[in-house]
Amino acid sequence: MSLVQRERHVNTATRSLIKTLYDLGVRNCQVMNVIGNIHGGNDKVGFNVQHVRNVLRDERKKRFEISDAQAGLDLLHRLNEESGSKYFIRTEVDEENRLKCLVWIDLRCLMAYQKFGDVVASDTTYRTNRYAMPFVTFTGVNHHYQSVIFGFALMRDEHASTFEWILRTWLEGVGNKPPLTIITDQDKVMASAIAAIWASFVEKYHLQEHKWLNGLYELKHKCSTFQNSTSRSDGMNSFFDKYVSSATVLKEFIENAQKALARQFMREKEEDYVTINLKHPMKMHTTLEYHASCIYTKEMFRRFQDELVESSKYFV
Repeated sequence: MSLVQRERHVNTATRSLIKTLYDLGVRNCQVMNVIGNIHGGNDKVGFNVQHVRNVLRDERKKRFEISDAQAGLDLLHRLNEESGSKYFIRTEVDEENRLKCLVWIDLRCLMAYQKFGDVVASDTTYRTNRYAMPFVTFTGVNHHYQSVIFGFALMRDEHASTFEWILRTWLEGVGNKPPLTIITDQDKVMASAIAAIWASFVEKYHLQEHKWLNGLYELKHKCSTFQNSTSRSDGMNSFFDKYVSSATVLKEFIENAQKALARQFMREKEEDYVTINLKHPMKMHTTLEYHASCIYTKEMFRRFQDELVESSKYFV
């Protein structure tokens, strides 16, 4: 029998009374007796002491979530102070002041977006944390063909309004500069949220008469490409698997997400060093190949070189 079925007779007022008595140090069986006296006998209450335990168990879990969330937020604000206020941090809470959504972007994410943010992949399928909260990553590809992170988000549900808040907030964090292309995991709710945010963006900045932007919006199948990004998302999820697990609480989750970001940043610097200090081996020894070796990174030159070699098999 589900928790909801077991507690269907415990109304809001009674739950509040149970929690108050518990905070005063009243034992579960005594709580049941108090409620029984109010109703004229325990047999008229409609539930038993096990339901009282369930209510208190849920309350302890809720309080743990609140304290855990606060510890995670405290960590982010401390990191922000240490960075000289270079972090973008936004939260949304519910009517009980519990964390509902969190978006954070540090300076490395922002710098990466400014360089490589033409195409953004947004993945909402990753749920490896203690509370199974969807972990949203905004990612792209850098000049070494490595995945780069443009921001993080955590959310408690997957409603359209939640997705819209996440997208709107993330856009604010990257300077309200929308990408040319969005690649999603084909979530219909996310797709509708993206469409709503792009439309409100046009309205907010009075760009209805902007010819280029309107042309772009009319071709929204190009501007907001909803296609399968499984391989790229799977690669990023595998990357984060090294840092988080289903037992990871929020503070640790944030710590490890930052470690993952630092590792990604270091990988890019390592490839920068290789590109600058090692010569690219030539295969065709043509002027075009030499020129490409001067302007491309190691990985991009390798890809170009493969195409160049392949093209030599054809004659015009």
